[in-house]
Amino acid sequence: MVRTSLIAEVGTDAAGLTLANNLMAHRVDISHLGRTAQTTGRAFITVTPDGENAIVVLALANTTLTAATVRESLDDQGPAVVLAQRESPAEAVEAAAAWCVTHASRFILNASPIAPVSSALLMSADPLIVNSEEARGILGLTPDDRTDDAELARNLLLLAPSAVLTVGRRGIFVAAGDTVTPIPAHEVTAVDTTGTGDEFAGTLAAWLALGASLIEAALLGNTAAARLVQIPRDAR
Repeated sequence: MVRTSLIAEVGTDAAGLTLANNLMAHRVDISHLGRTAQTTGRAFITVTPDGENAIVVLALANTTLTAATVRESLDDQGPAVVLAQRESPAEAVEAAAAWCVTHASRFILNASPIAPVSSALLMSADPLIVNSEEARGILGLTPDDRTDDAELARNLLLLAPSAVLTVGRRGIFVAAGDTVTPIPAHEVTAVDTTGTGDEFAGTLAAWLALGASLIEAALLGNTAAARLVQIPRDAR
């Protein structure tokens, strides 16, 4: 079990209370989960018959998360690993990365959903976690570019110290140093892929905090994500 804390903002509405209760039920420390008058964020999800999903995100309350709040929360928590994503404001994410540099903690950036990302932030990410669409956007490639998965992962090393490229049924590619390591996807029947990226990133971060190598953490994240996609959302 890895001690986990969420630094974010939710509303004072019923949705915010539900989220807070759900986090506590899963043993997540919410002592740094702020409450604001803004409506709690929403994600509108559609799932196709083969389990794939499309998500529209409205960050709402979490857009009020400030860099100062992030710094104060991290000072209090003193984490070994910080995992951030782009639903939080850019200045909040950049504050988290800067804190990690100062305190010799590991910063992981899951660059999702797609949003502008500074080169300084990318250079702080160890690893940068992206899917193929996000990777192409960050690298400035056109939709018709034919760069294959392994080369795409290798190109990410021009931007970040290490990178993990997730490509669904084609598996995962871990890029670090001068090596790209492919990890095959588990052969499972997916019923709902919602949250798969979060499950993968969270598991990877947890194992890195426990001292696992990036390859080991990616393998364990891959297994956790494969397990999740076989579970209907209302049964999780």
